[in-house]
Amino acid sequence: MYALTSLTKYRSHSCASSFRWCELVVAALLAALTQVSFAQDSVRSGPLYDELARRDSVLFEAAFITCDAETFRAIFTEDTEFYHDRTGASYGNDVRTLKSCPRDNGVTRTLVPGSLEVYTLQGYGAIQIGQHTFARAGEPGSEVAQFVHLWKREGDTWKLARVLSFDHRPSPQQK
Repeated sequence: MYALTSLTKYRSHSCASSFRWCELVVAALLAALTQVSFAQDSVRSGPLYDELARRDSVLFEAAFITCDAETFRAIFTEDTEFYHDRTGASYGNDVRTLKSCPRDNGVTRTLVPGSLEVYTLQGYGAIQIGQHTFARAGEPGSEVAQFVHLWKREGDTWKLARVLSFDHRPSPQQK
């Protein structure tokens, strides 16, 4: 009965009779919306985003441009895992070993602008997601794919622990 009485009192409490109450509700809603907006913006900006965007560049420069096997190997954790929708799963040294140089075959990798997002993973590191395109010189078209990188914080260093590479398909402009 008390709950019903309280609900009735609450319903009869209008903005006209309590301007201050309405101000508080509006302020709370605006504060909540600001926090949601800030959270969405923080996945695409800030120190963590910048650091992992830089690590993404180092990874793909070592793999596709300089073909630097030592730098490539140092990016990964010892127990790294790589899951690819076309080639399956690989683990540890199979992932950390640069087996070929895509540059020698004319293959390039380009991060899709605006697709990179970074999410903190408390007590471990961060999740980085995005899309990238792959193209081969002299061939028409390109391929787009999505990726998820699980970065582990080891002291002052970020190491790539898990990689998911999936949804490889012709780029939209190629369909």
